[in-house]
Formats: sequence, C-alpha cells, structure tokens
Amino acid sequence: MVFVGTQGEPTPVGERGRLLGVVEFAPFPVATEDFIDRSVLRAHDLNPDGTFARPKALPILRAWRFDDPRLKLIDVLKEQLTYEATVRAVLLDADDAATVLALPKTEIALPHTEDRRGLLGLAAAPAKPTTGPRPSDWLGEMSRNAAEAAYTYAMRFGSRDLWKIGHAQDLAARLQDINKHVPHEILGEKWNLVMHQKWRSSLGAYEMEQRVLAQLQTHRTEGERVLCPEIVVCAAWKSSLVED
Repeated sequence: MVFVGTQGEPTPVGERGRLLGVVEFAPFPVATEDFIDRSVLRAHDLNPDGTFARPKALPILRAWRFDDPRLKLIDVLKEQLTYEATVRAVLLDADDAATVLALPKTEIALPHTEDRRGLLGLAAAPAKPTTGPRPSDWLGEMSRNAAEAAYTYAMRFGSRDLWKIGHAQDLAARLQDINKHVPHEILGEKWNLVMHQKWRSSLGAYEMEQRVLAQLQTHRTEGERVLCPEIVVCAAWKSSLVED
C-alpha cells in the first residue's frame, strides 16, 4: 500500500500531497491492542469507554520511505486520484503501480517485539523450496495479440549500472517473471522498473526497444542487457522516443 500526505494536518507542510512511503501488510487481522502502544494514540483512535475504535487491524510486515526529494502525487500518476482515496484505499492500475514501485526508497526498521516476530513470521516466512513439476503429457494452445497496447521498458539491477531493455504487454508480470530467476536471497538485489513508454501495439514497443539497443550497442553484454551509467541509458531512451 502506498501512502500519500494529506493536504492538511497531521502531515507537515513540506510533505502534503507527496508520496511518503510503501508498506507491506500481513494477510491476516490481529488484535490492535497487541500491536499498538496506547501512548502514541490520538483521541479519535479510542472510543469513549477507552476501547480501540478499530479493534482489529492488519499488521505491517515491511515498510519503505521514499527517498528525498519526495515527489508530488500528480507528478507520478497519470491522473489525480478520486475523492475515494481520502477515506479508503483505492486500487492503482498496473501502469501506475509499476511507476510508484520503481521510485527510489529506503526500508525502515520496524520495532518488532518477540511476540510480534513469532506472529509475523507466519506471513513473512520465505517460500519453501520446490522440486519442480513432475513431467507429464500436455496439450494446449497459447496466443498473444500483437495489436494490443504494450510497453518498452528499461529495468535496472539494484543500484548497479546493469540495465535490461525490452518490451512487454504486462509490465508487472514481466518484472515478476524476470526476478523469479534472480537469487535475491543471496545478492540482496532485484531488477527494478525505471522507465517505460506505452505504445498502441507490441510492434511500436518492439521498434523502440530496438532503437534504444542500437544506440547502446557498444555497451551491450548479453541478450538485452547493457552495462553503462544511468545518464547514457537516459540519453538513448530520450532520443528513441517518437510519435506513435
């Protein structure tokens, strides 16, 4: 979930309307009183009889703060959020979600007690290793409509000068698929989406991909990867943009 500063209190003036951070929630509710320190609560957080106004809550597993300078919401999303976002969470489309998740951010250490560690460990535990699917007969049909909208993308590996240029119809799915093959539990790094350009068809996305790779020819390593500073990639990207 992404948090945005309100236009008034309690958000500080310099952070109002700006993207503040991202949190990952555990997929199960817990008793609020087991996780919240009453000393930090405000008046509206409690009922007149002293009980919690929201007795159940989803505990936070991990949290990240967007790096300075924090961007304004309207400078990141395609359009302003509706009023619904002021009273409840609203779902971002895949394009906006990928853009937000690609913003530079720093993880925040959460104050977990021993009881919390035990409870959150149920949700935060890494996926168990698998042995892969058992070989079996399979018959099916796969198809893709190249006339549908697609994106040219530039992904960066962690904070390194290693980039991957490509195209896809579903950016979120593509990023997830690429990172499946990265041993991030050892490296501590993954591919991150840095730039993307939407096209009316896969052909347009493919053609821009080829223009970018052609300009970065001297920096190419393997496949669609290039090794060069960010400023070089950005220059090639900008000069490869054309009218769709």
